[in-house]
Amino acid sequence: MRMKIARPNWLAPFLCGLLVAASTAAQEPEEIAPQKVPEVGSLEQDWWGFFEGSPEEIAPRIETFLEQVNEEISSLGAQNQELAPAIVGAVRDNFEVYLSLLGEVEAQPQRLPEPPATYTIDELLEVAATAREARFDASAAASEVERERRILNGSVERRDALFKEYLDAVDGDDRWLAGLRLVRARSAQAIASRRLEVLTQSARLASNYAEKTAERVDLALSRLGTDGGEEALDELKKVVDERSAAVEAAIEREREAQVAASSIGDDTVLGRSRQREAQQRSLDAEVELGLARAMLAEAQARRFWTELELRTDFDLSEIEDASLDWSELVRSIEDYLPDWTRQTEDELLAVQGIDRDGLDRTTRRVLDQRIGTAQETLGHIGELESRVADLNLLMRAVDDAIAESSGTLRQWLSNAYRTVRTAWIRLTEVSGTTLFSVKETPVTLGDVVRGVIILIIGWLLSRGIRFAINRVGRKESVGTQASLYTLSRLTHYTIIIVAALIALSSIGLSFTNIAIIAGALSVGIGFGLQSIVNNFVSGLIILFERTLRVGDYIELDTGLTGTVKAINVRSTLINTNDNIDIVVPNSEFVSTKLTNWTLGEHILRVRIPFGVAYGSDKEVVRKAAIEACEDVPYTLTHLRGREPDVWLVEYGDNSLNFLLLVWVNRQGARRPTRTRAAYLWALEDKLSEYGIEIPFPQRDLHLRSGWLPPGPNTQDD
Repeated sequence: MRMKIARPNWLAPFLCGLLVAASTAAQEPEEIAPQKVPEVGSLEQDWWGFFEGSPEEIAPRIETFLEQVNEEISSLGAQNQELAPAIVGAVRDNFEVYLSLLGEVEAQPQRLPEPPATYTIDELLEVAATAREARFDASAAASEVERERRILNGSVERRDALFKEYLDAVDGDDRWLAGLRLVRARSAQAIASRRLEVLTQSARLASNYAEKTAERVDLALSRLGTDGGEEALDELKKVVDERSAAVEAAIEREREAQVAASSIGDDTVLGRSRQREAQQRSLDAEVELGLARAMLAEAQARRFWTELELRTDFDLSEIEDASLDWSELVRSIEDYLPDWTRQTEDELLAVQGIDRDGLDRTTRRVLDQRIGTAQETLGHIGELESRVADLNLLMRAVDDAIAESSGTLRQWLSNAYRTVRTAWIRLTEVSGTTLFSVKETPVTLGDVVRGVIILIIGWLLSRGIRFAINRVGRKESVGTQASLYTLSRLTHYTIIIVAALIALSSIGLSFTNIAIIAGALSVGIGFGLQSIVNNFVSGLIILFERTLRVGDYIELDTGLTGTVKAINVRSTLINTNDNIDIVVPNSEFVSTKLTNWTLGEHILRVRIPFGVAYGSDKEVVRKAAIEACEDVPYTLTHLRGREPDVWLVEYGDNSLNFLLLVWVNRQGARRPTRTRAAYLWALEDKLSEYGIEIPFPQRDLHLRSGWLPPGPNTQDD
């Protein structure tokens, strides 16, 4: 049975209106002509508009255009008829890719599940892992956008060059082929432009998702709850014990690996390869030790957080000391991770670059072991990075739990102080018994209690300030953390000394005697400890001016270069590129000229001079040098205004002297000799690839033909 659809009462007037409009349009003197198919030999200014629209609209236009082009090929000369089909095929391929990109469905934003009311620690770490992955994806997407933008800029430059060639070409086959090449370049530009649109949208979605996951981590921290009672706390204590044993085992493995690496002294090819493998195993054992310590710290953080949530009788000082140890562990691992990664990657590159033809079975087996060990080390490094990130998150959770518990603690301290003070007043009222005398000054029980209370207050004040400085240091850079840690130690000692002086004064010891002792010490310091005081004051200047930080790469007037490993009160520990630790007094950094290569931005520009033979093409030299920079991992190419550049600086005696200027990253700045060697290596390879000669020192001798007139002393024969 066919159903009838009722027509609306407005349909008839609407159709009549359309007919009237059509008749009126038919009476117009001018008609809109259909869009013209572009002619390759006479392209108009808006010819690309023919290929714009939806994929359904463009596809038949492309076929029409290609059919027209194939028909026009027959009118070309014999040589051009052989060249044209290849260009037409490239144009067809570009249009196919262009249509597929236009037909792609736009990416949809990722959505997070609804958050639960409470999170366990494992769920918190899972959310944090998702956030780290989202940040990595967002960074990768941003890099893809920048890469595609460079491709688009290059395609625009090629299009402009071909357009100029097209305009300069005379009518005929040359102009037709130039127009076809222009179509190919313009279609490639359209592909790059569309890809950039898609990648930009994906990068925007990835960035938004990363921000949402970061917010979800903060939410999980605020909703963190225990997933068990005292049984869970007991299990965590067992885990701490097990991981403590694992740390001891890792220390023993590292010691054995170091002994094994130092015991190989065979200077043959096989012996050197075995030594490299043993050294890599030693490095892997070092990484495993760091991983074991990070896992132990994670278990301790879980235990302390659970204890803060379940109990009120916790040892706050133990938790604060452990928190300081965790911060130092994280700082140490973050300092060593780049070197571990670089050494392992260099080992992989070295082994993979060895030609195995002609090697015996034993040598090949050792090479396979080296590759396996290096890959295993990279896996351990990746796991260690994740553990450190989890540890930082758990440290935040412990700090938040301490902050929540500090209110109860302060109330308890206040009540305790009132109780002790009341007891002290009563004791002083009822007891005037003299316990002992200090220079005929009686010391009563109340005086002793007052002195003890002052010491306790000073100790608690010191702990509170150290805890606050530690919390601030976790949010700062590595160098600031080291400075704040040193400041916390100085603050602790200062407060304790002041509290001790006040306590001694409260029990009857006069400040006059203390002043006499201090004066004697001052005289001794002035004569015998002058250098120590100088270094101490210089250390304070360094810490507060922040001209020198842990992790900076420095150079002294003496020629000493290296990385700042630790800044102490009296001296600073410098680690050279040869892994030699050198202790430098702090006064050296104040009284002499200091070059800090990484004080500001962790990037710098290096200058690599090189020379080529006279007669070399300067543009080819520039191209080879820029490509050589791209082969060196230290090069920064994504910073606008800081791209590599090549200058012709001198007409030398034997060569054209150039200067390669390139911005390098932190790793390159920290190793100037290695960086210079890497660029010279890459330059030599690229110059050889392009057939550019690097000249030897030479002298040109010009002989003048002819005769010399006889001089005044010349005698005729």
